[in-house]
Amino acid sequence: MTDTSPVLALPYIQPSQAQKHVTHNEALRLLDAVVQLAVQSYTQQVPPSTASEGDRFLVAADGQADWAGHDHEIAVFVDGAWQFIAALPGWVALVSPSQAHVVYDGTRWAVPSLSDVPQLGVGATPDGYNRLVVASDAVLFNHAGAGHQVKINKAAAGDTASLLFQTGFGGRAELGTAGSDDFTFKVSADGSSWAEALRIEAATGRVTAPVSGWREMLTGPRTYYVDPLLGSDTRDGQAAGQGAFATLDRAVTEVAHVDGSGHLVTVQLADGVYDLGAVPVGIMAPLGGGGIEIIGNVTNPNAVTVTSSGAAMELVTGRLKLRGVRLEMSGTEPTLRVLSGGVLEVDQVTFGTAGGHIDLVGGRLEGGGSYAIDGGAAYHLRLSQGAVLGGGVHALTLSNTPNFTTAFAICTMAGQADFSGHSFAGAATGKRFDVATQGVIQSGGIVLPGDTAGSVQSGGIYV
Repeated sequence: MTDTSPVLALPYIQPSQAQKHVTHNEALRLLDAVVQLAVQSYTQQVPPSTASEGDRFLVAADGQADWAGHDHEIAVFVDGAWQFIAALPGWVALVSPSQAHVVYDGTRWAVPSLSDVPQLGVGATPDGYNRLVVASDAVLFNHAGAGHQVKINKAAAGDTASLLFQTGFGGRAELGTAGSDDFTFKVSADGSSWAEALRIEAATGRVTAPVSGWREMLTGPRTYYVDPLLGSDTRDGQAAGQGAFATLDRAVTEVAHVDGSGHLVTVQLADGVYDLGAVPVGIMAPLGGGGIEIIGNVTNPNAVTVTSSGAAMELVTGRLKLRGVRLEMSGTEPTLRVLSGGVLEVDQVTFGTAGGHIDLVGGRLEGGGSYAIDGGAAYHLRLSQGAVLGGGVHALTLSNTPNFTTAFAICTMAGQADFSGHSFAGAATGKRFDVATQGVIQSGGIVLPGDTAGSVQSGGIYV
C-alpha cells in the first residue's frame, strides 16, 4: 500500500502510526484547498500585500516574490504562509470576481473555448432548428481593433441568406438573398403575403423598385428589347433575344419606373405579333425629361403587328415616337389614344382595320414622318377637349380604299387640326371631315381623303 492517494496525493494513516491526527489533518487541509476550487485571480504574478486565511490564487506565469518557482500552481494562504498545490490537467476553478471558469490543460490556466457546441441558449432555450438562441434587450458585435463583419452564408444561389424581422414570431420584413443571388427588400403585413420593395440584381447592380416610389436615374440613353417568342418578362429586357421582355406592357411599365434625366428611352420590338387583348397598354414617358420611342421594323412595318380587341395604346404623359409597326383592331375602340399630357409622333406606321385610328383627347399629334392606311375605321383622326394636330409634314399613303364610316377627320370641343404641309396619296370612301362645337380644321388648301363632302356643325370652323 502506498503512502498517498493516487489523484490528490492525500497522505494515508499508516498502521501503528503515532500522532495519526497530524496525517489526517494534512489530508483535510489539502481537501479544503482544492475541493470547490474558487480563486481570486488566475492572472496575478505577485502575491497580495495582505492576505486572509484561506485566500486562494492561481499563480500566473513568471511568479514573483514568495510565488517564484510556482507558476500555475494553486497558492493557498494558510497559517500566515503560502502553501502551493500542483494542479492536474482538467481541473476547473471559478474566478470569483468575474465568475469566469478556467481550466488547467497541463500547461496553463485558461478560459475554455466553445467549439462544436450542439446547442447554445443565452437567456432562452434552443431547439433543433434554432440551435443558437439569445433573449436579451440588445446584442453587441464589437470590433477587435478595427472593423467587424457579420457573415451569413448559404450553400447555393437558390437557397436563402437573409435577415428576417418579426412581430409576434410572424415575418414583417426581410432583406437578403432569398431564392437567388439578387439582394431584395421585402415587407409583409401578415407574415404570409409579401411585397418586394427593392431589388438589386447580382449580375448587373441594376436597382428596381416594383412597388415603391424610388426610381433609377439614367446616365445615358437606354434600350429595352421585346421579343414575343424568345423573351421573358422575368428578365431585365436590356438585351435582344433571350434577354428581352416578352410583352410590350412589361417594357413600357419598366420605362415608367425610371428617371430619364433627359435621355431617350427606346423600346425595340422584334418581328412578330403582339396581341394586347382588351386592355390598352398605358404609356408614360420617363420622369426627369427625355422621351420614349417604340420601334418595330422601319423597312417592313407589317413584320411587327400589334393587335387588340380594345384600345391598343394609350399615351398618358410625355412624348412618344412610334415607328415601324402595324396596328390592327377587332373592336370599336381606337388603336391610339393620346391624353392631355401626351405628344405623339408617327413614322413608318401602317393603320389597319380598327374602331378608330388616332383619338386625341386633349393630346397633341405632331408631323414629321410618313405612314400608311390600308384598313377602314370610323375615323382616322378625332380631336376633342383642346387636342391639337400640329403643323408639319405628314406624307400619308392610302391603299385598299379604306372607308371611314363617320369621317376621316373629326374636330369637336375645341379640337384643332392644321393639315398645312400634309400630303395624301391614294383614295378613301366616306365623309372627309366633321367639325363642331368650337372645333377648328385648317385644311391648308388640301382636300382630305374621302368621297363625300365634309360637314360643319354648330360652332365648328373649317377653313
